[in-house]
Amino acid sequence: MWIKKVCNLALCLSLLLTGCQKKPKATMDSLKVDFQEGDLPSLHPHALVIYLRGLSIAKSLFECLTRINAEGKAELAGAKSVEISPDRLLYTFTLRLNKWSDGTPVTAHQYENAWKEALSPTSDCARADLLYMIKNAQEAKKGEVPLDTVGVKALDAQTLQVELAYPSPYLLELLARPICAPLVDPKKKEPSEFNGPFLVDTWKREDLLRLKPNPHFWNSSQVLLKQIDIFMIQDTLSTFALFEKEEINWIGVPLCPLSTEQISHLRKNNTLRSHPVDRAFWVFLNTQHPSLASPLIRQALSLAVDRAAITKHILVGGEPLSKPLPMSLLEGTTSFDAGIHLEEAQRRFEQGLNALGYTKATLPPITITYSQQANRKQLATYLQEVWSKTFGIDVRLQAQEWNVLRSNLGKGLFEISGCFEAAFYKDPVELLERFVSLNPCNFSQWTFPTYGESVALAKKERDPKTRLALLGKAELILTEQVPFIPISTDVLLFGHHPYLKGYVFDYIGAIDFSYASFSP
Repeated sequence: MWIKKVCNLALCLSLLLTGCQKKPKATMDSLKVDFQEGDLPSLHPHALVIYLRGLSIAKSLFECLTRINAEGKAELAGAKSVEISPDRLLYTFTLRLNKWSDGTPVTAHQYENAWKEALSPTSDCARADLLYMIKNAQEAKKGEVPLDTVGVKALDAQTLQVELAYPSPYLLELLARPICAPLVDPKKKEPSEFNGPFLVDTWKREDLLRLKPNPHFWNSSQVLLKQIDIFMIQDTLSTFALFEKEEINWIGVPLCPLSTEQISHLRKNNTLRSHPVDRAFWVFLNTQHPSLASPLIRQALSLAVDRAAITKHILVGGEPLSKPLPMSLLEGTTSFDAGIHLEEAQRRFEQGLNALGYTKATLPPITITYSQQANRKQLATYLQEVWSKTFGIDVRLQAQEWNVLRSNLGKGLFEISGCFEAAFYKDPVELLERFVSLNPCNFSQWTFPTYGESVALAKKERDPKTRLALLGKAELILTEQVPFIPISTDVLLFGHHPYLKGYVFDYIGAIDFSYASFSP
């Protein structure tokens, strides 16, 4: 049976074994969570932006101009007011009186300098593209214009002006992301000052990250937690056992994904919680690999996948995807039949072999790389078995720690690997634009001329019908070219201490504990 289940006995034994260990009980003013994916490589906001757990912790360490509230809307935070020009191209923000954790004031110049550092051609910021709606931002990143022409300028210590290249209804949402955080010294690899609700008290790499309230934060009176402890336990059974004993207060996405068995356990006890999210699981195919260079080969791999079985037994909670983007993010575009089509898959595979000049015997082996995250090994094993059996080819598996794998995805140092992807705000262009050019977010190393043209036009198009048609054209190209295999939508599944209140999810699924508390 290709679905490999973790034995319930193993789960029970783990609970018994960890139950023998003496650990301090959680207090009602201290939050304890776990990063099952391991420690973060850096706490620099430009590095945090590519990890969901990084996006979550950034909300506690940094105060941006805006913050996402409990209704999922952007509200002013580091800024106390904003004036918007009639053409919606010019935004003028007046900052609140806020201070860094060392007591020095936060200034508009620190916002400007941090953003321009992300846009510097020499910066290694992985998601500088998020700022491309700002005038001259993309051109500056490419080195085509000087950084001082970018449309962000501190008019004085408390006033920041932002000029856009085109109107965007999502700017205020973007400004809540760590890519838009201010920095005292943007070039410093690890920040030592924080302007958010919390500061770093202790950081024992690969063991514990402890946060304490920032006494200089402008809204410190509303910060109720006295401490946040973040452990780096990568064994899911151990983490779940600690959660059962209330020694960890949160289990599940976005901090420590649940296994299929743990989801069933929480559901049985009526303690499983969920939150909707517009994200999708994609299996990326490195189109620069000789075995994956033909779209016919990539189509064949997609046609052989049983998405319904995967969403039932492995990626539990979501629904099979019948188009590259979730319907909730891009509705009204062409779907494909998400069922299994083995005969057609085999036919296209043979055509692809002929186009590449290979036979099954001479086709270079392909390797599926997976991380330690819950259910990833199960999925990789399933894909290996299905593709090996259907096509008679050599498919291998390779395990990698998530931080390493995520870095390798951005560098194109993989052949096949899957992960969840989501837009930073509710606009399909933010996801589609990643495949316009070769960049660290284009894991598949794939481009297509007419695709880029459609996305570029859609980005600036104001007529909804014309924009939808352009987006649909771009999505159809993804369906035909298959730089990645769409597998499923997602729902965030988790459990937490029954008294935990006041946490907030944002659009991408990151969680904000800044104003959380425990109350019966």
